[in-house]
Amino acid sequence: MYGDALVAGVEGGVLFVLDRDLRIHMATGESLTSLGLAPASIERKLAADVLPSWEVIAASCKGALKSETATFSFRRDDVPYSVHVAPLVDQGETIGVLVSARTLIEEERLTSVIDARDAAARDSERLLATAFDHAPVGMSIVDLEGRWLRLNDAYAWMLGYDREELLTIDPSLVTHPDDLQEDTTWAARAAAGEVDSLERDRRCIARDGSIVWVHARSELLRDDHEQPTCVVSMLQDITKRREADEAVRTSERYLRSILDTTPEPLFVQDLSYRYQMVNVAFEERVGLPRAQILGRRDDELLPDEAVAVNRHSFDLVLKTGDVVKRDDVVRVDGHARDYSTVKFPLRDADGVIYAVCGTFNDITDRKRDEAVLRDRIVWTDLIHNAIAQDRLILHAQPILNLATGEIDQAELLVRMRGTHGAPRLMPPGEFIPQAERFGLIGAIDRWVLGEALKVAKDHCVEVNLSGATISDCAQVDEIERMVRESGAPPEHIIFEITESAVAENMDHARDFATRLRALGCAFALDDFGVGYGAFTYLRNLPVDFLKIDIAFVRDLVDNEGDRQVVHAMVSVARDFGIKTIAEGVEDQATLELLGLMGVDHAQGYWIARPGPIDDLWPSTSPARTPR
Repeated sequence: MYGDALVAGVEGGVLFVLDRDLRIHMATGESLTSLGLAPASIERKLAADVLPSWEVIAASCKGALKSETATFSFRRDDVPYSVHVAPLVDQGETIGVLVSARTLIEEERLTSVIDARDAAARDSERLLATAFDHAPVGMSIVDLEGRWLRLNDAYAWMLGYDREELLTIDPSLVTHPDDLQEDTTWAARAAAGEVDSLERDRRCIARDGSIVWVHARSELLRDDHEQPTCVVSMLQDITKRREADEAVRTSERYLRSILDTTPEPLFVQDLSYRYQMVNVAFEERVGLPRAQILGRRDDELLPDEAVAVNRHSFDLVLKTGDVVKRDDVVRVDGHARDYSTVKFPLRDADGVIYAVCGTFNDITDRKRDEAVLRDRIVWTDLIHNAIAQDRLILHAQPILNLATGEIDQAELLVRMRGTHGAPRLMPPGEFIPQAERFGLIGAIDRWVLGEALKVAKDHCVEVNLSGATISDCAQVDEIERMVRESGAPPEHIIFEITESAVAENMDHARDFATRLRALGCAFALDDFGVGYGAFTYLRNLPVDFLKIDIAFVRDLVDNEGDRQVVHAMVSVARDFGIKTIAEGVEDQATLELLGLMGVDHAQGYWIARPGPIDDLWPSTSPARTPR
């Protein structure tokens, strides 16, 4: 079939573009249709399967993959053929094979006519003229001065001329200016006896100014005395082949562009773990230019842990022959990062794996975001359900008046019951931070305030509010409304926020305290003393109570520094007309010392642990006088 294709290619030739696997990437030529071959039916098939005479060109095609070019002739059924096999090269890399073929019938006939020197010259000349004029390839004869001696119709038609018109034009004017110098150089060498022929691809200028690419073979003819006489040239239009070649190169450029703009690092490693191809994202991730990556093994570029992870999935591809997808954790600069990798085998024409292509993506942020989303869903459901199912409860921790020895107020602390009647109460440290993290604290604060206002009708209570709540104007409006409509004496309500919340929301804290004190409520600053600007808050906030942090109370008896700090706090508070509450009192000695130092109130396990409100204030007990 391949020989037949070459015969049919006399009119237009045949052209096959093979990829590196020697599969037919493109087939073109006027003879394909007459042979019943449609390009679509043979493309992507192995040339060895489609062309029975594959053995004729097999070695040359394989040599082309090694950047070797071959031009040879052979005969089949007594018909001579010329085959040209060349590598397709893009940016220095062989990407496939180009095979072009045509018959040599007319060339041999013309050569025999030209070489004939016998008495039947006139018959031979007529035969030569007929073959020359009607040859399907462009043919011309020019003298040593570069003037036309003869040309055929195919030559003229190829450039869009009539033969008579083209004969009036200087041959140099139909040759592209960039290709004239090589013709001139060859003619000089031929005249000097150094060479006799020149075969190459060059450009001609058609009548309409377009470029026609031709494969040209020129021969210098000599007389019996070896003196040059003229130059015979044969031209075959290869414009379509060049366009096909350019399409292949353009396709490769597009592919390279796509790979280099792909944000995920992509690479190809051979069986010795050496990188054969990488994209820009891979270069950026490794921190080296491509020239310093290609040809090197992964263990020359990557940390040991990354090499181990890479080779594990690499070897799985070789073992299974399938696509391998994995999520792995790799330490980068001392930090654990999550990577999603995909690797798959690259196979040669025989189906043998010769390399592995892979891509990887840092999914650390995505996994973190997914975890945050899962936590948000869980905690949103848990907290909203706890409110809806009445599983939030308030406990109270008594606050002792050190001057009277009476419990005259208590801090209310929220707890959460477990689901399905579970006996364990969840302390605020487990769910309050999550509520603040996911913007759910406002719902808890509103519930706490609603329940606290019921207790405040009869007792003086401290109500904890988050910094987020006091910074939300709508929430503050709602709190103000709830207090007004509750019926509870405002002087029974002490709103407590932490010093850290004040530091982050100073303006909002001042506005909140001012508005609620205007109703008659009090304001307590919790964890006082742990911040750097603790005393400056007293000048900017309308504070009624300072709650001395446990950090200064726990070792008060034995630590002179703590005693000095507490003494300073008490003195400053007294100067501002503010009462003090010491938190974390856990023994009698500390309690007595606090009283001697002038602290007004104390709170802690030594006095009482937080417990149900009814245990502190039975529903039948009379209201206590606040503060």
